[in-house]
Amino acid sequence: MQLSLRTILVLLGILFSLNLSSQSQKSFEFQTIDSLLQEQNYALAKTKVSKLLTTQNDDSLSAKVHLYLGKIELLTGNIDTALAEYFKAKAHQNYLSLQDKVNLFSGVGVIYSKSQNFEDAIINFEEALNYAETDLDRLKILVNLGSVSMEADKEQVSKIYNEALAITRKLEEYGVEAIVYTNLSNYYLKERNWKKAEESAKKSLHLRDSLKMPVSVITLNNLGYAQVNSGNIEDGIKNYNKALKDANLQEKIQLLYNLTSANIAAGDYQTALRYYDQYDSVKDIAASKNYEQKIADIRTAYETVEKEKKIALLEAENKIRKRELIWIIITGLVLLLVLGIGGYFRMKHIKIRQRLEQSHLRSKFLRLQLNPHFLFNALQQVQFYIYKNERETSMHYLDNFGKLIRSVLEHSDSDFIKVSEEIAMLHNYLSLQENAIATDFSFLIKCDAAISAEEIRIPAMLLQPFVENAVIHGAKGRPNNPKVEVLFKTTEAKHKISVEIIDNGLGIQQKQRNIQHDKLHRSMGQDILKKRMQELNTINQIKIDLEISNATKDEKYPGTRVKLIIPFIDV
Repeated sequence: MQLSLRTILVLLGILFSLNLSSQSQKSFEFQTIDSLLQEQNYALAKTKVSKLLTTQNDDSLSAKVHLYLGKIELLTGNIDTALAEYFKAKAHQNYLSLQDKVNLFSGVGVIYSKSQNFEDAIINFEEALNYAETDLDRLKILVNLGSVSMEADKEQVSKIYNEALAITRKLEEYGVEAIVYTNLSNYYLKERNWKKAEESAKKSLHLRDSLKMPVSVITLNNLGYAQVNSGNIEDGIKNYNKALKDANLQEKIQLLYNLTSANIAAGDYQTALRYYDQYDSVKDIAASKNYEQKIADIRTAYETVEKEKKIALLEAENKIRKRELIWIIITGLVLLLVLGIGGYFRMKHIKIRQRLEQSHLRSKFLRLQLNPHFLFNALQQVQFYIYKNERETSMHYLDNFGKLIRSVLEHSDSDFIKVSEEIAMLHNYLSLQENAIATDFSFLIKCDAAISAEEIRIPAMLLQPFVENAVIHGAKGRPNNPKVEVLFKTTEAKHKISVEIIDNGLGIQQKQRNIQHDKLHRSMGQDILKKRMQELNTINQIKIDLEISNATKDEKYPGTRVKLIIPFIDV
């Protein structure tokens, strides 16, 4: 009779389910969790994984998180919970990579094999095999699949193990090859094919000797069992005795029983009786140890209950003392509480009013950026392109128009925006003006190389109205070569940048006369911009310096320069 390989199956299953290849993990968070699993810090790993699930709502992330939770629960022995987590991951398996799918179905297969549900275990291991891309993954799956197929008395066991053996030789995984040969010997013993069982066991032992691996009690037992049943009782007894030297208590019980049977078969009844006495004695020792363990468990449980009673008594006494102290403190805090509540509601009222004012101002500012004049002109320009049958130009124009609208709406509720995103939004806006203002209209947006456009943020919804003003009341008033420049520059002050918006139009005095005819820009432009900067200064403690002057000394078209010194924050 062969020894059970369930321990080996579980070990291989857990190692496979874990799959801690750092190369397959692209996310820093999952790399950290993998490291914790390698350190067997399952509690902290579970906390970090669960935190990912609560902070982000994404199906692809959810699938991976539940996959990891399933691994952790399996490693900590919570089979039912592990299966539930794996099923949650399976519900979103389309978001999983091939490697993750291998882990998913292999993990479920391990759980079913531990639960003696071998049919479902086989189905899941075969499904994992469909997604396996590497020989190493296929090898792990085949070892597990062969073991559960053997438990389920399937015919394909030898075929599965032979495929596994071919991979072990290809990968030069000779230690795994030795394990596979042991499993094969176990299978052939079940099939009563004593010759092949003996050959497989010998190959396993030979590999172990060459690799200087520890003695395998299971393999020696299988070899002895095959030899005894094929008539080579003397060698079988020798291998039983060799295995006996390194066997644990449960393995000794099986080996002594096999030695008793072998000596009876050899006709040596006196030796058989001696081994049977040892077998009976070891069984008693094992039973005694089990009994002692149960007594120890009961004693531990009793001591735990007694400790809990003492703790509960101390806690009850502490509660009484705390209750007395609490009443004293409460009496002193009531007056302070009343005053505090009054102050709290007053501050809350002020904050709510500030938020409402801020929201109202943002709404006005958004309407300023998307004013009806701009929308109408943009759509009219599209109509003009379509009328001229300039399909490609109209599609390009609509693309820029859509990007601008989307950018404005996306950042309308944000306090800050990356400089790179602000530049992209201004570029989209000015691109729309190229043919709307004049055929020779041009613009330039330039950012100093020293400015990290992707790493710093400036207040959102601030620059476009100034740029729009430069286009409509500056460049548009020039009959030829109208131009607008937006320059982002560094300053000597720390955490501040300079933004200059320059046009080559009529200049400040003439521009102010023109603005009188545009009440929308006068009311929603100047007033709202002023309130916007007041809001930034009041709520976010950001002071913006604004300077407006003529850009050049040209008498007819001096142009206008708007210079803002804007504090920024790091991303």
